[in-house]
Amino acid sequence: MSATRTCPACGYSGTYASDALADVHHTRHSCAKHRQAIERARRRVQRAQGRVRRDCIHPRAGHAHGTRVAYVKDCCRCTDCTAANTAAGRAVHRAQTFGRWRPFVDAAPVREHIRDLRAAGIGVEQIAVLAGISTSHVRELAAPQRHGNPGIRRVRPETAQRLLRIGIDQANRAPRSHVVATGTRRRLQALTAVGWPHDELAARLGRSSAGLRRSMISNSVTAQTARDVSALYEQLWDLRPPQSTEDQRAVVDAARAFAAERGWLPPLAWDDIDADPDPQLTEHAVTTDNIDEIAIERALAGDGVRLEHLTVAEQDEVVRRLTERGKSIRDIAQQLATTKRTISRRRASINAA
Repeated sequence: MSATRTCPACGYSGTYASDALADVHHTRHSCAKHRQAIERARRRVQRAQGRVRRDCIHPRAGHAHGTRVAYVKDCCRCTDCTAANTAAGRAVHRAQTFGRWRPFVDAAPVREHIRDLRAAGIGVEQIAVLAGISTSHVRELAAPQRHGNPGIRRVRPETAQRLLRIGIDQANRAPRSHVVATGTRRRLQALTAVGWPHDELAARLGRSSAGLRRSMISNSVTAQTARDVSALYEQLWDLRPPQSTEDQRAVVDAARAFAAERGWLPPLAWDDIDADPDPQLTEHAVTTDNIDEIAIERALAGDGVRLEHLTVAEQDEVVRRLTERGKSIRDIAQQLATTKRTISRRRASINAA
């Protein structure tokens, strides 16, 4: 039968297996040690109650509580951050004891990788966002070593890992950075070749028809546009546009004819739509003198034909004939749904020829 004894001097309590053991062992306790333990516990409670919790206010960093970086960078003294700092200190001490402590690594590979990322169009600010470190630190690491300015020679292993794991691909580019438009242009042309109307593609991308058309003729587009077009292409390349009504069939046929006239290739014609060389077009595809008289007559009659629906040769012919009929630049631009500046340039090119 167990027995419990409590010291009247210090308040120490102990439970023993029997009265005899209680009488023997309880008298051996140290009142001084018990009072010291009580004082240490009281101080721990006071420290825990007095700890200041500070949330991260650094832009883009997002330091989480319960980590050493929050303890150091944010000066947070909550219980979790303090425990994480203590654990990190013990880990360092243990690594030093066994000779395995490597606080820094060579910064040369990191500097070279940052140089490659920047050459690929991934800027310093985007690198900082992807790595979760400050932009100023990336700039310091990227600074070349010069005479009198050796730059950063060593870097933390964690920082090196964050930077080295950033891949050189389109997905890591900043949304507003510019990339080569070849893949984007080919994807839009391929979708048009299978019958997807230009206006339908623009609506699905949340773009205006004119804006999407500029992307198709530009040498570069934004990385966000390239990603959006690539995602739409993966969604639609093996699907056929709806053709349940007569109007839908007419629009699809017009899109296919428009693409065929310009020699645009369908999706299955490409092995790698981004890297394949441009195909050698047939004489019919590159000829610009082929003129569709029906299209010209519809444009002259104001039958809803826009300037963009015509080939370059057809555009020049329509502008020339309308000019001969005494139409002003404003009237021609309004009839062909374009700008006066475009018509003025067309007239200048016709006169120069």
